[in-house]
Amino acid sequence: MRPMPQKEYVINLENNPMTTYRYRMHQEDLAKQFGRWYRLSHGNKKTVCLLGMRADESLQRYSGFLNKKYGYKGECWISQTFKDVWCASPLYDWSSEDVWHANYMFNYEYNRLYDLYYMAGLKVSQMRVASPFNDYSKDSLNLYRVIDPEIWTKLVGRVRGANFASIYGRTKAMGYRNITLPKGHTWRSYTLFLLDTLPARLRNNYVKKFNTSIEFWHKTGGGMDEETIQELIDHGYKIRRNGVSNYTLKKKTRIVFVGTIPDDTDDIRSTKDIPSWKRMCYCILKNDHTCRFMGFGMTREQQKRIDLIREKYKSLEDMDHGA
Repeated sequence: MRPMPQKEYVINLENNPMTTYRYRMHQEDLAKQFGRWYRLSHGNKKTVCLLGMRADESLQRYSGFLNKKYGYKGECWISQTFKDVWCASPLYDWSSEDVWHANYMFNYEYNRLYDLYYMAGLKVSQMRVASPFNDYSKDSLNLYRVIDPEIWTKLVGRVRGANFASIYGRTKAMGYRNITLPKGHTWRSYTLFLLDTLPARLRNNYVKKFNTSIEFWHKTGGGMDEETIQELIDHGYKIRRNGVSNYTLKKKTRIVFVGTIPDDTDDIRSTKDIPSWKRMCYCILKNDHTCRFMGFGMTREQQKRIDLIREKYKSLEDMDHGA
């Protein structure tokens, strides 16, 4: 998007010293292999890499931090990636507000794009400086036209569908909000209908995810605030307490659903993280194969399949770039 800076500390393919790097490797693998390369190139000494990741950005990250089998001296925020190589995230329990408080107190440097976001009226939780094309940020693409029109022009010329996503990212066309239920259907029956229309492999993938979620909410349960628990009770949901959730920082109470999973939870305003057939249906309508909308992460098998597909069609992509 911008010309490569001509500085000695700017690393690219021509001057890359990292022997463990593979062309177009995934960001997660790059972070792990960097630590391994650093250890190998510095006398095989014990190495720790710092990763600026915070658990409150997603439930998936909560579980990633708090369910460590190989933590360092019992600390969940330090995990071993290779022999004598660890990854540490000492700010894992910071909130967004903590970050901005630190910026103010210590006058840290930060990306001034956040200032433009603030002037555009965004909440702190809505401000993202990351890839504009992942599942969590494509609905804010329209901001680029106003905030950085020069980059927006390059985006439209380079990325297929960028303008479509900016126009329709917050509409039914992209499976966003206000999806209406067909007449005569419940969310459960509509979900089952949609599953019947899918190819077997894709259908089985969704069914496996949905069954895992249903079993989790019947046997283990998720951590909820007391406000949410009381709201569920007031609205007549059949729930019971099931101990304390170790996947939440404040050790919230786990709740399980007794009986069937709700068709929808539109009457619950305190949170969206409650199981329902509507959430399952949204995953299908949004083509969310990994069910991130329900809090799932990508499995190793799914990641390997994506890698194989990318490798298979790499030559076509290279031809397209050459054209």
